[in-house]
Amino acid sequence: MDERRIAALALLERVKRHEMESETHELGRLRSEAAQLERLRHDLETRIDEGLNCDDPALRGYIGDFVRSVRSEIDRSQQTLNEIEVRAAEMTDKVTEGFREIKSYEILRLDALARRVSEMEAREEAELSNLAQGRWWRARRPE
Repeated sequence: MDERRIAALALLERVKRHEMESETHELGRLRSEAAQLERLRHDLETRIDEGLNCDDPALRGYIGDFVRSVRSEIDRSQQTLNEIEVRAAEMTDKVTEGFREIKSYEILRLDALARRVSEMEAREEAELSNLAQGRWWRARRPE
């Protein structure tokens, strides 16, 4: 019984680890996408600063439209970033729960293994005790 239980727990642990691997890859992808959006936002803010420092009088009329356009792009990227952060937080919770589940399977499996080893040692000790008792009785008996 314990052998099948140990094997089942080991299988559940491996399956859950495989699921966790794909979820952690997805979480990494989300974090990478968030970092990319942060860089885009920073680059756009830099472009606004550079655009405001324009000395060309012919371009001064376009600066307002330029700033509004870049600000709207920053707002869109911030909205997307917020959505990604929400999904990443959900994924982080899911990954954390998955690791807890894996640890539970591991603890149960190791406990079953320890119990099996303890039972084997107890049986071996009982056998050795019987052998020693048998030798003692044979040694006491005159031949």
